[in-house]
Amino acid sequence: MHERKAQPFFVVRFLRGLACAFRALPLLLGSRRMFVLSVVPFLVCLAIYVAFFFGVIALADDVAGLVIEPGTWWRAVIRVALMVSLPLAFLVLAVFTYTLACFAVAGPLYEWLSAAVERKITGGVEEEPFGVRNMLVDVVRGIGFAIGMLLVQLCILLLAFLFVPVTTVLALLGSAVLLALEFLDYPMGRRRMSLRARVRFARRHGWELLGLGLPLLVGLMVPFVGAVFLPVGVVGGTLLFVHLSERDGS
Repeated sequence: MHERKAQPFFVVRFLRGLACAFRALPLLLGSRRMFVLSVVPFLVCLAIYVAFFFGVIALADDVAGLVIEPGTWWRAVIRVALMVSLPLAFLVLAVFTYTLACFAVAGPLYEWLSAAVERKITGGVEEEPFGVRNMLVDVVRGIGFAIGMLLVQLCILLLAFLFVPVTTVLALLGSAVLLALEFLDYPMGRRRMSLRARVRFARRHGWELLGLGLPLLVGLMVPFVGAVFLPVGVVGGTLLFVHLSERDGS
């Protein structure tokens, strides 16, 4: 049984989490493998969005032909309007979906990235044995964790809506902690931590999670640039989890 150490002042704990966010970028840039794992999803999504963008422009004439019969004098006006409005609508959609698309594409790559970070700083990767039973448990835990996170986020948004502007700051801070937990899910998942263990970890290290999640939350709010903060969050989350686990003696 390991005896838990006393927690330091909350400012120190907050700065500890913040430091992990800032240490992540030099670590990414200093390793070719980590850099490749972090940049591939960004480039893949960029290629997909660029292809769709030029596809929308190329289809403007076809859309005009479906709406207006050829030879009509104001068909050119409709064509110009479509050439402007369709790409503009696509760009607006891209602003709100690009970061999410990068996160969806990067799922397994970010798992490897997190494992590479842990291997670099500890010399190995701590992971529970794989098996059918563990796989089923992982699926159930993942669904439960996702539902729990969604319910918490909905409660935060509801409170912020009902008590604006008092709880707006609280909602922002709560979202930052939840975001940090999302990035810590990679090393937690490898160890197959239960939902109860994750909640206990979050309660014990809330200030560190806030320090990590706050700059990431601000960065993810920036259109397109937010995608760059995804691998930073994965690396920073892994750094923080390994550090706190070693400190707790677990």
